[in-house]
Amino acid sequence: MKELARIEIEPFVEWCESKHHMLEQSIYSQDYNRLVVPLGYKLVNVKPPKCVKAHYDPRMDKLASRFCPDWKLSLLCKYGKGGGVKPHRDTSIYGRQAFVVSSTDYLFIIDGSEYNCKRGVIYQFDSKKLHSVPPLEDERWALIWWEPSKLWNEQFQQLSLF
Repeated sequence: MKELARIEIEPFVEWCESKHHMLEQSIYSQDYNRLVVPLGYKLVNVKPPKCVKAHYDPRMDKLASRFCPDWKLSLLCKYGKGGGVKPHRDTSIYGRQAFVVSSTDYLFIIDGSEYNCKRGVIYQFDSKKLHSVPPLEDERWALIWWEPSKLWNEQFQQLSLF
């Protein structure tokens, strides 16, 4: 877990709220009381992995590209009160390095180690390690993006040949 940078909270929350109308149910079984807005590409099937184009947002792209220039998959997540994510490792279509920024402080558990994460701080973490976010007391917005995985790069190259 590595702290990379800080962003201003108010513009971030305003941007998140502007995407509220795009929220949809998550396909992931490990999360609860969480809605998502897929950005870049959207995973529509886990086994076998299948992705389709999703919403593109230039502000998000500018932020994500500063830390991961070739990102492909991102989720804007809205957690309701009591929402969180059960312990899991991200599926193979997601790259090892993930990046996250949140509208509130939260507890992030990675391989049994607890991190008291601060709002507005961009963190980088290993998405292949077991990680979770315990139930939250308040609503929370979180933006997560990943480096491309080897599987993504192989599939993307195959698709681009046609």
